[in-house]
Amino acid sequence: MSTATAQFPLRDLNLKQHPLHPMSTPRSFLNHKLSAIAAAAICAVFSAGALTAGGAPDFARQAALDAARDEVVVAYDGILPNRHVGDVVTRVMPDGRLAIWFATGGDKEPDPNNFMAVIYSEDEGKTWSPMQMLDANIKRAGINIGQLPTEAIVSGQKIMLFFSTHAGHLRNSWRSWVATSDNNGKTWNTPELLPGRLGAATFVRSHIWTQSGNLVVPYQHYLGNLNDHNSEVVRRNNKAGNETTPYPTPVINSRNGVLISTDGGRTFTEHGDIKLPIPDDTYLWAENTIAELEKDHLVMLIRPERTRGKATFLYRADSFDGGKTWPALAEKTDIPNPSSKTILLRVNDWTTALLHNPNPYSRWPLSLWISFDGMKTWPYQRVVIADSVDGPGRNVHYPEGYVTPDLQWINFTFDDNRHQAVYVRAKLPPIPGKPVSGKNPENPWLKKPPPKKKPAAK
Repeated sequence: MSTATAQFPLRDLNLKQHPLHPMSTPRSFLNHKLSAIAAAAICAVFSAGALTAGGAPDFARQAALDAARDEVVVAYDGILPNRHVGDVVTRVMPDGRLAIWFATGGDKEPDPNNFMAVIYSEDEGKTWSPMQMLDANIKRAGINIGQLPTEAIVSGQKIMLFFSTHAGHLRNSWRSWVATSDNNGKTWNTPELLPGRLGAATFVRSHIWTQSGNLVVPYQHYLGNLNDHNSEVVRRNNKAGNETTPYPTPVINSRNGVLISTDGGRTFTEHGDIKLPIPDDTYLWAENTIAELEKDHLVMLIRPERTRGKATFLYRADSFDGGKTWPALAEKTDIPNPSSKTILLRVNDWTTALLHNPNPYSRWPLSLWISFDGMKTWPYQRVVIADSVDGPGRNVHYPEGYVTPDLQWINFTFDDNRHQAVYVRAKLPPIPGKPVSGKNPENPWLKKPPPKKKPAAK
């Protein structure tokens, strides 16, 4: 793999004010410029070498300074029989170690050989332990033989692991679970299916803790009939030019939403039923990511469908009540994306980072974009990983990680062409505003005592 500091052309979002916003007024951000107030705040913290002669922020110079400080480590290099690497999740454990959970086994997914694995680092990601198979208390056999993690949440001394099981394919046996551990992942309790419809055909994605103290977890779900798909679906997808699958599949008719917990992850409620403006029978991995811009204003970005030879762009939906209500239909943005997973990360008030593939045709390079004005503009854009270890044009994708409490780094892992888990410390530019408060910015629940149990009625 190689790194680079090349810049992509600045793309401003053409946003429409959401009709659910209490202060809704018609406005457009097409050709929107970074405001003078935001520019002044950035100039106050940027390095002297990252300012123009006129004193304006020079984002290209700052990006070059930051790129020189990036750290990149191959955490796991897959070889047969466990060559495959997918669905990497990076978190700080309760005991302070770093952990990367991922799917491996075989050389592709879905596959009967897929199993969950974990590796650890005790030196902030410089070196990593050998891979260990993760036993989440579901025997790998029958319809549960294939297993993969999709999200991990650390809350105090508890870890919540969201994962899916399948029979080596995703035709009619795909189920979704959550397990918890109170001893740093040494053992796990008996997993529970996700509530209601989410117990099947669902992937859970990267969580956030909101400024209100709630835990919000996005999901992608499919309404596709698990037992009644036939070749006609595949033929229609072929005719439309969308990505196809060689077998009948439930991965159509996608819906996106969130799970919300107001008690630190003890209980969850489901919210949202967001559809993309595409035909229901489109084969689509509608992976989503969320961030909070201001208190209770959540933004969700959703991976687009893949079309042959056509540029594709992320979709967007907004919630203005902390994730309780969402629009029925997402809208297309002008953020390019080759139908690949992205991750939004809130840095502080109105500063948002986006790790993604900005090439609308292929999953390279892997870039970091930053908005200082609530995702109206993305003036800071740099390439973090330019090419795969397997050469130019191969996949460097599926980033997943977190912002460090001091706002200096984004620590994340991506998979390099489905056979390496690569850990990256990407240097953030100086960020105007205050750092996130609290010992653990991912978990403001730690600052509150758990709710007192009501005494039993006599």
